[in-house]
Amino acid sequence: MSLGWVQAAARVAEIRATLNAVAGRPAPTAETTTGAQWSAAAAAAGLPTGNPAPPTAGATRSTNRPTGAEVSTAAGAGVDQTGVVPGAPGGQPSVVDVARRYLGVPYLWGGDDPAVGLDCSGFTSLVFAQLGVTVPRTSAQQATAGRAVPDLSTAQPGDLLFFDYSPDRPGIDHVGIYIGGNQMIAAPQPGEVVKVQAAGSPTVIRRVLTEG
Repeated sequence: MSLGWVQAAARVAEIRATLNAVAGRPAPTAETTTGAQWSAAAAAAGLPTGNPAPPTAGATRSTNRPTGAEVSTAAGAGVDQTGVVPGAPGGQPSVVDVARRYLGVPYLWGGDDPAVGLDCSGFTSLVFAQLGVTVPRTSAQQATAGRAVPDLSTAQPGDLLFFDYSPDRPGIDHVGIYIGGNQMIAAPQPGEVVKVQAAGSPTVIRRVLTEG
C-alpha cells in the first residue's frame, strides 16, 4: 500500500464528511480504507456520481439542487438580464467554499465525478451544481455563461477564469475558479490534483454567480 493511496483515501473521507455536514447529515464513523485503491475508497465514501446530459449555454439556479452539470438555458428562472444568477442567501456556502472541498481530487480528462477524478470544466460545473446553479459542461461553453468581467483587477472570488493554452487550436481550453489575491482553484492537467495556483493571465473572465 503506497503512501499516495493512503493520502487519497484520507482525502476522500474528508470530502465526504464536509458534504455530509453541508447536507445536514451526521458525519459517518471512521472507516478503515487501508489496502483500498482510490476508486474503492471514493466509492466507500459515498461521493455523488452520475453522467450529466450534454449541456447548452447559460446558467440557471435550480430549486432542486442538482447532482451534476445538467442542461440549462440562459432564459431560466432566477437569472437576471445579464445572465448572472443571484448569490445564495446568507449562511450558505460561497463558490470558493465549495471549490475548496475538492482540493486534492486527482485530475482525470473528461472527469466529472470526484470519486474518480475531475477535469477543469468538470470541476467548475460540479462546484456550481452544488450551489444549485447549472452551467454548460465544457470550458468553451462555460465561457459564454453569465456576464463578462473586464480584467483580473475587477474580478471577484467565484468568477470563472478561462484560458487558451493551445496556439495550434484556437479557443478556450481551460477554466478555473478565482479565489482572490491573483489565485484560483483548478484541476490543471494529468498527474496533478485540484489545487490552488496562480491565476496568471486569463483570456476571458465571466461572472455567473453574485456572492452575497
